[in-house]
Amino acid sequence: MFLRNCWYVSALAPEVTRFEPLARRLLDEPVVLFRTHDGAVAALEDRCPHRFAPLSMGRMGRDTIACGYHGMEFDRRGRCVANPTQPGETIAPHACVRSYPVCERHGLIWFWPGDPALADEAAIPDYWYYDHADWDTDLQYMHVAGNYLLLLDNLFDLSHINFIHGDVLGSSDRASDMIHNTKSTDRGIVDQWLSPASPLVPGWAAIVNDDWAQGDIDFWMDMHWEAGSNMMLDVGVMPVNGERSRGLQIMSLDGLTPETATSTHYFYGTAQSYRRNDRSILAFWAKAQTYAFLQDKRMIEAVQASMGERWDILAMNPVINKGDRAALQARRILAKLIREEEATPAAA
Repeated sequence: MFLRNCWYVSALAPEVTRFEPLARRLLDEPVVLFRTHDGAVAALEDRCPHRFAPLSMGRMGRDTIACGYHGMEFDRRGRCVANPTQPGETIAPHACVRSYPVCERHGLIWFWPGDPALADEAAIPDYWYYDHADWDTDLQYMHVAGNYLLLLDNLFDLSHINFIHGDVLGSSDRASDMIHNTKSTDRGIVDQWLSPASPLVPGWAAIVNDDWAQGDIDFWMDMHWEAGSNMMLDVGVMPVNGERSRGLQIMSLDGLTPETATSTHYFYGTAQSYRRNDRSILAFWAKAQTYAFLQDKRMIEAVQASMGERWDILAMNPVINKGDRAALQARRILAKLIREEEATPAAA
């Protein structure tokens, strides 16, 4: 169901503090996140090995977290370093909890739920614009009561923008005119849409007032996906037959981290460099993005409710449209990687 040997977003960086542990279920495993005194992030199994109480109900130390039930303390590597109910006695070697590889990057806390020996920070998706001085950025979080693959399907099917989000991001009038192209690799897909020579919809017209945008424009959307479930949307408007560098480009990220088989942690954000330090553009787009995602959330949760506890919509034999092509390719790539991962023993 889940690809484990890859990086997932576990939290927005400000969510994880030195003062209060953060409990979060990730890939159907209980995890607690916290910071040590120097700001380093720790991610541990949220289950004390004594009576299996959640460590997230405990208290923070300088570099440890103490179980709220009997006070056993664990460091960021998951080792029990103090057992106050048995002072002076040797701590049992199995008195430990699992520690996950973590990395703080692009304003996000990434965690690796698979084989720790394979955790390579170079494999974290490159959302470079979140670290670039010339880009204004925003990051947000939303919980969705739906399987993460339903969100992946939704993000790949950019044709739905013209219907569900036509008042902000697209227009139903341009749906049949869009040019569609999909490219795939061993671990990812780039899905490209172009709507040539079409008028600006109200949502874009509110933030683009240049002379070239007074008539028809070219509208593009490129969705990049990298297994397991990290995505980047490159979207914008530009002069007809012109260069993207002359238009308004919005870069968005989407981190879809499974909570359970039927629920997802959805991390998303937006970035722009069109008019640097013009916070109105970022504010407008962030608001529009959240508005659109709330529309998606309502639909996806309704779909999941109709599926019940089932998580694989393909097992229900749905009708397939042309706009589903990229999502189907992504699902096939993901299924292949999961099969290969499950067939490969973890490093000792």
